[in-house]
Amino acid sequence: MIDLARRDYSRSRAVLMGTWDYTDFERAPAIRRSFNRMRDLLMDPVCGQWPEESIKPFENLRTLGTTHRELIETFITATDVALFYYVGHGIYDHRERLCLTVGDTRTDANFTAATGLPFEAVRDAFHASRAAVKIAVLDCCYAGLAAEEHGRLSANRPPQVSGAYLLMSSSAFEASWYETEAVADAQTYFTKALVDTVHEGIRGAPAGLTFDHIFGVVADRLVEDGRPEPRRRVEDHAAAWVFAANNAPDAPPEPGADPDTLYREAYRRETKEGVERLPVIAAMYRAAAAAGHAPSMNRLGQIAEGRVQARMQGIEPGPVDGAALQEATQWYVKASEAGDPIGPLHLGQLYEEQYKNQDQALYWYALAARRGNGAAQERLTGLEQRIRLGFDASRQPGGESDEEPEPARPAPAAGVTVAGLAAEVWRQRWLADWDGSEPLAIAQCLDVLIDACGGPYGEWAALDEAEQKRIFTDFVASLPRRADLARAARRYYEAVGPGNLRDHAAGIRRQVK
Repeated sequence: MIDLARRDYSRSRAVLMGTWDYTDFERAPAIRRSFNRMRDLLMDPVCGQWPEESIKPFENLRTLGTTHRELIETFITATDVALFYYVGHGIYDHRERLCLTVGDTRTDANFTAATGLPFEAVRDAFHASRAAVKIAVLDCCYAGLAAEEHGRLSANRPPQVSGAYLLMSSSAFEASWYETEAVADAQTYFTKALVDTVHEGIRGAPAGLTFDHIFGVVADRLVEDGRPEPRRRVEDHAAAWVFAANNAPDAPPEPGADPDTLYREAYRRETKEGVERLPVIAAMYRAAAAAGHAPSMNRLGQIAEGRVQARMQGIEPGPVDGAALQEATQWYVKASEAGDPIGPLHLGQLYEEQYKNQDQALYWYALAARRGNGAAQERLTGLEQRIRLGFDASRQPGGESDEEPEPARPAPAAGVTVAGLAAEVWRQRWLADWDGSEPLAIAQCLDVLIDACGGPYGEWAALDEAEQKRIFTDFVASLPRRADLARAARRYYEAVGPGNLRDHAAGIRRQVK
């Protein structure tokens, strides 16, 4: 094992970049705290204490200036490790490339790439470097765009324990979040989870933590709290590079070990081993659960539902009923009784989707929300809206339609009409507002329309897939402007009338027959 206390970082370089004061974005002090926590983490003994001269800060830059050149100059001097960290607002330009913002970065797509730092500039610096290990950690909106197209960070040489590790706080076109100032010592959720995990250590993990060890725990924390699921991309052997010492006990759990140690080891095996090891993993969770460990009770509920096995096999979970459903319910009840905020969320889902019991679903969602579970609050709000509007709470997006399939529509006539040409001209002008990207226009319009219609668990969730398609097509037919998209979606929903989406979809269907 590597002795971090004796690690020499003189041939390594870390670039830390963070922006929290903006012209076109709201000021975010939480970003500053996360930037400082990441810098303090690198200089902490848990990471081997990077020396100050090996850390290059780009702290709250007002404008880009010579940032691109300084990045290259810094990483050229690195031969061991080159690490880049960014926290702030992420934005994409007219070519859907990720840009890292500074103080005067403009949100106008025509100026984004000129006033923000395209992630391609970070790749330039990595490619110029001879470092054996290259790491990028991005805590910003749309971070997943960094893995698109030319996502490689490493050069074409394979020294031992070499390669690149790209850690992203969210997927492409997904927002990342930070705590509001109402929260004491507010921070960004991703960096907070990452730094806290390193400081606390991971029970059952080796004495040296790699980013793979850390990623699994961070992802689990964020997803269970209803936050975006982080992403990663690994090249060559970068996953084997030890980033920090494990502050938790590093001995494998023995009989009678404390419940948290058993849980961490069981979870590590769950994420690393095959489905044939599931009985052993479940036995470890049961031992921890018998000692009152609520997270282990939740994992046993997930195992009973078949979700853990499905994830280990890379497939979608099948239906659950009978004894399996009863066992899952019992485990979630035990976790809830132990004061856990996740157990009642799972119970609410079971009562809403499996038992079809609205009252019980509301009760458990409300309990989880009172315990601070953001995902439960979203589901509670959506279910309350559907009940208020008189919809079947069991209907979920993507469900099977009760209607007959729509008849095939006749193919358009071969002749080109003036009206058809005019419509296409207007459509192309509309797409130009989204830089000509039809997938981007569709994705953003759908996301905003769902929010306007009560969110993913509100009235929209009461529609079947065919009805959702007709409503969305009808909304997009008005060619809403990008700058006015949220207001246009609200006006559309108000014009249709809350509670009338299904009738409106039926009316659209009759018109096209």
